[in-house]
Amino acid sequence: MPIALCWFNIGSFDFILNDLIEYRIKRFDIRLEKDVARSEPQSAMRAPLDTVFGVDSNVRVLRVLAAHGGPLSSSDITRRAKLSKTGTRQGLISLEECGAIVTEGSGHSRLHRFNHDYYLAPQIKALFGAESVRFEKMLDAVRLSAGEQTPDLSSLFVYGSVARGEDHLGSDLDIGLVARQEVLAGIVERVRANLRQSSRSLGFTPSVVGLDLDDVSRLDRDRDPWWNSMLEDAIVLQGARPEDLAARVRERADG
Repeated sequence: MPIALCWFNIGSFDFILNDLIEYRIKRFDIRLEKDVARSEPQSAMRAPLDTVFGVDSNVRVLRVLAAHGGPLSSSDITRRAKLSKTGTRQGLISLEECGAIVTEGSGHSRLHRFNHDYYLAPQIKALFGAESVRFEKMLDAVRLSAGEQTPDLSSLFVYGSVARGEDHLGSDLDIGLVARQEVLAGIVERVRANLRQSSRSLGFTPSVVGLDLDDVSRLDRDRDPWWNSMLEDAIVLQGARPEDLAARVRERADG
């Protein structure tokens, strides 16, 4: 009898403990919901950019239309903005509602364009323009980092996720260069040093890889995966393309 009573008490305790844990979890969830609910809506008249730039799809759709200038179909926008059909549709609805874009036609013939008469249109276009100029300035900074007259530099290029347009916040800007072995280390250090200021002001992290011609020959001969991947998306800023250098090395070896 005492044993049965003991088991009953333990079972009751477990039951009560589980109820207590579940109750505390529910209270915690309610507190979280209340914290989220504390965000109060702002005036759409005073803060229209909340709607215009509110979500990723809005920004992408608006960027495409502002850059194009004329009307585009939703399928064209989807392709250019690299969005899903749903994301494009949501962006179009939101932007049309706030007046940033104009939709013309009906059904499958509907076309969408940037509203140049929208009050903030000049500022929005200027902002996207500055965004584009920033990337060009980054490439210019890399192009000039080795010096304009560098006869020992065979190739200077950007590759990787940034070159493919698939980079994320915090991604490095991958930079590759090819030079003669005896001067390679010095050129790599010069590029890194010259990029310190521009990388801070433009907001990017350079990652510099140096190769000599023997490296190029070996990577090409072995069909190295890194090498093959790099060749697909390399943006050459100075000198020859890396695969052309590899071909020259092969020709000299065969000759």
